[in-house]
Amino acid sequence: MSRLAYSFKNARVSVAFYLLVLALNFFSRRIFLEELGTQFVGLTSSVMSYIGFLNLADLGIATAVAQVLYAPLYRRDRTQITELVSLLGWLFRLVGLAITLLGLTFAAFIPWVFARAVAEGIPLGTIYAAYLTFLATTLMSYLLNYKQNLLMADQRGYVVTRIFNLSLLAKVLLQMALLRWTSAGYLTWLTVELLFGLVFAVWLELALRRIYPWLRSSLRQGRAAVRKYRSVFATTRRIFSHRIASLVLYQSDVIVLGQLISQSMVSYYTNYSMMIGRLTSFIGGALNNSYAGVGNLVVEGDRSKIKLVFWQFNAMYFWIGGTLSFSFYELVNPFISLWLPAGRYALFSSPVVLMLVATLFIGLIRQTAQYFLNAYGLYHDVWAAWTEAALNLVLSFWACWRYGVSGVVAGTLLSTGLFVLFWKPYFLYRRGFRESSREYWLTLLKYLSILVFVWLVSKTILVQGWLPSADTWGGWLTRAVIIPLLYGVLSGVALYFSSRGMRNFVRLITGLLRAKLRR
Repeated sequence: MSRLAYSFKNARVSVAFYLLVLALNFFSRRIFLEELGTQFVGLTSSVMSYIGFLNLADLGIATAVAQVLYAPLYRRDRTQITELVSLLGWLFRLVGLAITLLGLTFAAFIPWVFARAVAEGIPLGTIYAAYLTFLATTLMSYLLNYKQNLLMADQRGYVVTRIFNLSLLAKVLLQMALLRWTSAGYLTWLTVELLFGLVFAVWLELALRRIYPWLRSSLRQGRAAVRKYRSVFATTRRIFSHRIASLVLYQSDVIVLGQLISQSMVSYYTNYSMMIGRLTSFIGGALNNSYAGVGNLVVEGDRSKIKLVFWQFNAMYFWIGGTLSFSFYELVNPFISLWLPAGRYALFSSPVVLMLVATLFIGLIRQTAQYFLNAYGLYHDVWAAWTEAALNLVLSFWACWRYGVSGVVAGTLLSTGLFVLFWKPYFLYRRGFRESSREYWLTLLKYLSILVFVWLVSKTILVQGWLPSADTWGGWLTRAVIIPLLYGVLSGVALYFSSRGMRNFVRLITGLLRAKLRR
């Protein structure tokens, strides 16, 4: 199967499961809020944020090994693939031990870290139960599920997507049923969470044995391969800094809100961040195996093809980012009002929503540069990662103390935007493409101008009042169909006639569709 065919299959599987999981998540979250309460739901988000920082222990090993895997996968060198998977398994065994030690050490400080939550009435035993459950499921990903990185590097991420999402659907349905129709409480909810972590691990291992029957990795072989692949450790040290920045950016907001305001505010904030996360994970999941495809492309070394694909991705992400951002701004508050009990009391103001929209947009358009930075192995800008992390943390605490939730969102937006929009593209052009980045900045200005213009035009059309009100589900669903279609068509046409990258992307997609129809 070709690189494009794998990408197309991954996209199809991701989109199908995304729609199922999205519908179920919104329905289940309402039930969880009703049955467990906003404080417990907010607590789980806070606990997962702290667990996320423990994941720093993996140091970026999986990313570094995946980068080395591209070449042997391209050659189908089974011996080297087995060595690298064994190396990953041995290293992740050490990571699991480190996370266990760090996790148990952190557990001793839980009464102080969650003092505000205890003061709000959450029993300390509940906090410990949630923490130990999520710690255990995290350990499974290192000790049992590490081989999934081979599937991702081999552009077979659809296998992981299918197994993970089927397990997730079954888990959430069982949790909902137990909460709604029995006297089950939070302990049952956590037990099901732990059980399905094991289900996913066993199912994934069976799939790996079917796809790679020749793979006989072992911890002993992995330990022996350490000296042979010293380059992995050099890359890992650099990736570690980038992981710190990423975790601070995406986990610190919840922690700051929980420490300085309340767990209920965490729950309100995660109503928005969950939807942003679902949108970005949808796009990321549909195109996740493009990481491997770009990695293989860089290995081939065809410079003209590399730049062609770069501009295709760039145009595509700007178009998708603009469409989803405008739709999110127009639809999110009406949706929360309809979706959640007393949802109108949990709404953020328009300026805060607009800042969240900007973080969504930046999170999407950053993907193109990140694909190629990963493919080239460009992690040398360690200073940028540390600066971004420190700036975000300082701004978030100070701004939350002064301005509340709006300050937290503004701090994340500022620190992210500076590095995503300016430094990362410059670094890619300088160290990857080895040419001037002037063309990128000119194209960036052109794309942003087009998207802002289309935003104003679309807003002008919508204020004419021809669409039904979003006060009912019927009205909201009508708007949810028409608004993305309106912006998507207008921005797509504008980008098509002004961007060669967009025209090449459209030709690529139409070519794939014609090939599918011929079959």
